[in-house]
Amino acid sequence: MRILASIDVGSNTVRLLAAGVEDGRVVKEVLNLRATTRLGEGLAHGRRLKPEAIKRTLTVLKDYRERLKAAGVKDISAVATEALRRASDAGKFIELVNEETDIEIEVITGEEEARRTLIGIKAGLKDIAGPGPKLLIDIGGGSTELTYTTDWEDYQAVSLPLGAVSLYEAFLMDDPPKSSEIIELETACFKGLKPLKGLLPAGVRPVLIGTAGTITTLAALDMAMADYDPARVTGHKMSRETVARLLMRLAGLSNENRRLLAGIEPGREDIILSGTALLGTIMDVAGAGHILVSDSGLREGNLLHFFAKKGY
Repeated sequence: MRILASIDVGSNTVRLLAAGVEDGRVVKEVLNLRATTRLGEGLAHGRRLKPEAIKRTLTVLKDYRERLKAAGVKDISAVATEALRRASDAGKFIELVNEETDIEIEVITGEEEARRTLIGIKAGLKDIAGPGPKLLIDIGGGSTELTYTTDWEDYQAVSLPLGAVSLYEAFLMDDPPKSSEIIELETACFKGLKPLKGLLPAGVRPVLIGTAGTITTLAALDMAMADYDPARVTGHKMSRETVARLLMRLAGLSNENRRLLAGIEPGREDIILSGTALLGTIMDVAGAGHILVSDSGLREGNLLHFFAKKGY
């Protein structure tokens, strides 16, 4: 079986998956890695990537490249999202990565990010989610992709400049935050989600399915999962009340104390609060009482897209 690699260069996390494909599903994982590099740090207030963020991300990508070489994986597809869509010096960063690692990064649009995320969620959760209309939620560090579908094939999507990192940098100044900061954050989320109302047909209450770091971390936190288990996370159901409870719990803690909670991924203790507030607001706007969680998302969808593109 041919093994391919998919790298997701996100605004907060860089994730690698090296695996095979069989019957439209990701199988035979060889490498499954993620590292917090916060590439999008500071982009809420400027247009250039910070030298420290570039260095952290490049270091991780070099490590991933060496691991792939050691595993004999030659076919690599790397995609980048909002941080490199937004940064004015994205081109220089992409050139640097290519020079140092031989990895070619493709900066995909928000709509394409939503499409590949749909492919990944479908592969991992289709049998669990059941039929009917669905709203897929991908909360990233710099943007959020919302995708409405009734059959996993036809879809409509919007990409909004609301992300866990950018919202954190814009609104959460104190540690722990003041209640006024949380209110301002939720108000901004509500205003920024106006396009969601136009995405959903009148009277339709879709099943919500969420993926990416904020939502999978909340699932792990809800289950007090000290060691992250993708199989347990996928299909986990959280109520709106659970999300509200987690928000209140997180808001009352400092970053240092959040870091001690079972389920919190290192490097996410500061931005998990803004991501949680955004998720709760999405659920309110969509009129949803629950959300299903999918560990599979853009990284897996990109792998499947790459496999189909190669024609293997």
